[in-house]
Amino acid sequence: MTDDIELLRRYVEDASEISFTELVERHVDFVYAAALRQLRGAHRAEDITQAVFTDLARKAHKLMRRRELVGWLYVSTHYAATALIRSEARREAREQKAFLNQDASADSTATTDWQSIRPVLDEVLHDLNEADRTAVLLRYFMGRSFADIGAALSLTEDSARKRVIRALERLRSLLARRGVTSAAAALELTLASQAGVAAPSGLATIVTNTALASAAAATGTASAMSLLGFMSATKTASLDFHRREFA
Repeated sequence: MTDDIELLRRYVEDASEISFTELVERHVDFVYAAALRQLRGAHRAEDITQAVFTDLARKAHKLMRRRELVGWLYVSTHYAATALIRSEARREAREQKAFLNQDASADSTATTDWQSIRPVLDEVLHDLNEADRTAVLLRYFMGRSFADIGAALSLTEDSARKRVIRALERLRSLLARRGVTSAAAALELTLASQAGVAAPSGLATIVTNTALASAAAATGTASAMSLLGFMSATKTASLDFHRREFA
């Protein structure tokens, strides 16, 4: 399988839309799931996903120097989601209150564990150093093998395994500081469940087309968040159509 950086290089140097499309299809579920965890709103998560991949298309020539893209995609998603949350603080507070009231009636241990971890998960992930965060993301959110993680981080398979174990323990410690305790095995199962979160059908196509069109038309260095503001204000026809089709 062609690695991410090679696909990015082909997009930049050969204007290969096929390569960029493959990148989007490969990572759209991952980005969408990260946005959805932080925003708890499918439409807002779609907007964030669009913004992240548009930013990727615009910054592709700079990102070719990286060794992997998963870490950058995660951090970009985190920043975009955080900015949106701050701009919608009042509505977010109301939604959080409603969300917690709804969860009060749940008595499943697994559900309670996840609902305890979910509000702070991305905060503690962001507090990990980049190498540990990437190891956790690749293992539990992308479902990669230790051999794949080792290749991405220039480690042996055994070293990658140890890196993941240490990173998981650091994550547990960070969660404990926020009042969320969990056994390592339970935390692993909870994190691994995120690899099964899928973006809505058809979102990858919309994301690809919009990102490529925006990158081609861009004349300045507008950030992905400026695009996000535009999309939120105008509710572009393509996403409106998508939402009607898949509502």
